Parts: sequence; C-alpha cells; structure tokens
Amino acid sequence: MTHPHDGPARAVRPPPLRSKSDPTATADTDGPAGARLGEILALVETATPATIAEALPGLYTPENLARDTLGRRIGAVMDWRARGGFEVVAITARTPATIEAVVRLRLSDEHWRLAVEVEPDPPHRVAALLLGRAPLPVTGPPASDAAAARAVLDHVARLADADLFSGAVLVGRHGRVLAEGAFGLANRDFSVPNTLGTRFNVASLTKSWTAVAICQLIEAGRLSLDDPLSRFLCYPDRESAERIRIRHLLSHTSGLGTYFNDAFDATPRGRVRDLDDFLALARDDRPAFEPGTAWHYSNIGMILLGKVIEAVTGTDYHSHVTEHVLRAAGMESAGFVELDHVNPGIAVGYHTTWTTDGPVVTNALFEWAVRGAPDGCGYATVRDIWAFAEALRGGRLVSPGMVEAMTRAKPELASPDYGYGFAIHPERALFGHSGGLIGASANLDITRAPDGWVIVVLANDLSMRAPVLKARQIVGVTVPEAEEGRAYLPRAGMTAR
Repeated sequence: MTHPHDGPARAVRPPPLRSKSDPTATADTDGPAGARLGEILALVETATPATIAEALPGLYTPENLARDTLGRRIGAVMDWRARGGFEVVAITARTPATIEAVVRLRLSDEHWRLAVEVEPDPPHRVAALLLGRAPLPVTGPPASDAAAARAVLDHVARLADADLFSGAVLVGRHGRVLAEGAFGLANRDFSVPNTLGTRFNVASLTKSWTAVAICQLIEAGRLSLDDPLSRFLCYPDRESAERIRIRHLLSHTSGLGTYFNDAFDATPRGRVRDLDDFLALARDDRPAFEPGTAWHYSNIGMILLGKVIEAVTGTDYHSHVTEHVLRAAGMESAGFVELDHVNPGIAVGYHTTWTTDGPVVTNALFEWAVRGAPDGCGYATVRDIWAFAEALRGGRLVSPGMVEAMTRAKPELASPDYGYGFAIHPERALFGHSGGLIGASANLDITRAPDGWVIVVLANDLSMRAPVLKARQIVGVTVPEAEEGRAYLPRAGMTAR
C-alpha cells in the first residue's frame, strides 16, 4: 500500500560521475549557482528550525517558497542534518545559473544527486532545488558472508543509535540466516522495544503475496494470464473490464490508479475493511491508457486481483491468502490483523513532522485502513518474510518456472522493471518488493548477482530505505542502483523543493 508520493520509481540510468580529481569538482562554490549550493550545505550543518525559517526568504525565490510548506522544508533540512549533513562527492554539471552534484550524507552514507538552479539576475536566489537518489559506489564482494551480514547489522545499529531507524532486519544466504536484529520502539507510549518477534505493517510488500496466490490459481488451471477481468467482475465498467487482462493487473499496466483520494481521506478508517470498501472509494476511476501500453503503479489493480481470488475460490481473500500463501510458506505470525481488535506483538507506526517549534511525532494508526488488503498492510515478522522468500526460492509456493515468469520484467507490456507482483532491479541483479506509507516501510530483496542473498528490512516508520541500499552495497551487488525520483518533476528522476 503506497501513498501517492511514494510509489516505485522507474529506472533512469544516471550519467557517469566525475571524480574529485576532476578540476570542475574542486571549486564547488564558483558562480552564482555554486555559491547558493554552498549556502545550502552550510545551512544544513548547523540547522535549527529557527535558523531555517530565517534563512529561507533570502535563499529562495518567492515562487519557489510557494511550492511547499515551511514545515516540510524544515523537516527536510533537519533530516539531512540528522543524517550527518552533506559532503560533495562530485560535480557533474555546471553553468552560471545551474550546478549539479553528487552528495553524500555522512552518517547514513546515502548518496543523492543535488541540483540547484538560480534566477539569472542578482541576488540569484534559488529557483529550484532538485533531488534524486544516486547509486552507492560498488565495493565488490565481501570478505565472507558472515562478515557482510554483520556489517549490515552494524550499519543499521549506528542508524538506530542516531534515531534514524526503527524496526527489524534479517540477512541470510543460501538458506541460512546469518544475522538479524531489532531496533527502536514498537510502542513509544509505553517504551516497548521492537524485537525479532514484532509484527510490522509490511505495506506494499503484501502485493507479492497476492500475486503468488493468483499464480497458484493459474498453475492449477483455474484462470489464465489472458483472462479478461470481465470474466470475474465488471469494474470499473464492462468495456474497461473486457480490455483489462489478469497480466495487466499483475504488472501495473491496466491503466487503473489508486483509492488514495479525497474520499479515502474523508472516510473513517473503521469503514475500510473489506475489498468492496476499497473499490467504492475509486468508483469513478477509469483506465488512463490502453491496458498493456504503459506502466502506472496501481493499488486498485491489486484490489481487483483480490476480488478475482474470491470469485475463483469462493473464499474471502484474507482467508485464502492466509492458508495458501502465508501458512504454506511457514509464515506463522503473518496475517491481516484488524486494528480495532487486540493484536499482540504488532508495532505501532510513527511519523514525524516539523514546525518552527520543533518535531511533532504522531501515531499513524488513523492513516491506515482498519485491515490490510491485496495491495498492502499485511503484518509479518522478519522471520515470516524470510520464510516467504525461502518458500518462493525453493518452489514450494509456485513452480520454479512460474517464479522465473513472475520475476522477469515485461517490456512487451511497457513494464521494464516490474514483473508479476515483483519489482526487478536493473539487469535482474535482484528482485523483491518494497512499500511505504506514513508510519510503515518494508523491503524484501532476493539477489541473483551475487546469488542467494535474502535481505529483509521492516520498519514502523519511513526509515527502511537507507539500510536497504547499504545492505546491497555490502553484500556485493555490482549492478548500480537506478536513480530514483518523480517523473512529473522539472528534471526526470529528481524531486523539486
């Protein structure tokens, strides 16, 4: 289950980076744009909410300031400071009015592409600050599997000590758990720590469970990838349902969108419990393009796959997936909890916002539906997700041939980095699924190059990304990460501020 601002990004291959030995990388503050970049980096080093609020009017153009709230801007800068502040790794482009750099956050070791555009005339205030994630440098194979797993846990522990991670992590290879640990608090009201037995909201990772259930039914001959949706239900209307195929729903190429809209915001969460409740929130949704011709992340598409499961099996979605996917994989603690019931061992989700007075931490309970659905918000421990990965790798949920089909990109459907319920890393170095919404984030990686690694990161806030990227680097994934960002922004793959 993914909020509108946090869907899987499309792969964009970044240009080669200049090294620090490049003469253009030595004078970081030359020119108007470079000078403003230097001011931004200096502001981050000693930032407080008050100093940020004081600096922004002189730093940004009025048009830029109008794009976002003061609280969100304060939150971004304070988060950068908490992660150790920026150091410049390389300057990748420069004109008098623009500068682009790769920067590193010292504590979390995250790398970002940072671009500054200034107005052409004095005082050359910042017209746009653009951000896009940059790949971590490739480090090569680790000394040993055990050393790599321990290095991952050590890095996560440092993040947790700086209040930059709350959750649990597991690292294993070739069927053996090599390291696992839990960090932070599951419940801040009562100072209850996260443990390896804590059940986390796994957000959109749940989509992979739904996809496996569908593919089991395909292998059993009870439906096919080419079946039209209209065979099972006519949503959003008969004409659309006749054009949408099961393969389109599995690969996010149906053209349908999401239910995260004004109706969802206005609906008490206790009234969003069953699949029809979700569909009712998007009753006016229609395919934005001809199915199979473009890619658009679709929560509604996964809800519809849940409805297909119910139509084919005569069993409600939650019961069917619990029996045939979760329990079949040995995921003893995983399931679809109802948040208005008593649920031992679940982590409360938290989210931090900022004002000029400082941070405000909120309980994310009312951000979620009262029960998870085919698109997200199932609950599981890190051992549960490990069991899912091992059962999938071992052919115990679907056949090896079906695993291959599910974890192969579908360019013929305009889906170059997503298969059937699984995201595909560039060059198929790994596959898995991630997810994030306010108060929860999760990621499962199953590697192919190098082979056999399983990395599980579950968090009860939005802090899973830095551990995931570092873990990939440590275990020796040598295919560079794709640059991440938002396609609607002024520069492809970069987020405007």
